[in-house]
Parts: sequence; C-alpha cells; structure tokens
Amino acid sequence: MNFANVLMHFGTRLDDRQVDEVRAALSRLAGVARVAPGRKLRQVLLVDYDPRVVSAQALVAVARHRGYAAQLVGM
Repeated sequence: MNFANVLMHFGTRLDDRQVDEVRAALSRLAGVARVAPGRKLRQVLLVDYDPRVVSAQALVAVARHRGYAAQLVGM
C-alpha cells in the first residue's frame, strides 16, 4: 500500500484537547493510517493517508468543519 503524507498547519497553537479532537476525527476517516502532532510545533499535524481512498482536501475539510483554520503545507 502506498501512503502519502501531508503536513496540516493550523492558524494558532493547538492545546491538548484540540489536538486530540482533530486527531480523533481524522483517524476515523477511511484511508487515514496515522495522525501525529508536531514534536516542536503545536500548530501542525502530520497525516499519513491512502490517496486512493481519501483526498488531502477531505482531510482539511474535516478540520475546518470543526472550526479550525487548517491549511495544507507544500501542496
């Protein structure tokens, strides 16, 4: 299986509750293999996903639907 990864950037630093909320929502999507918060930057998440199952735009839509100003980095 070939996974892609994307760095999702949020407009502000996320607290632990917010990270857990977005992480859980993204992890429930079919095709998402892993969601990891940035080690040093609390406003980024690294998402590993199968682009044949879910699009990068759908990942951002999940975060935005929850009220977060999310953007993909490098796309």
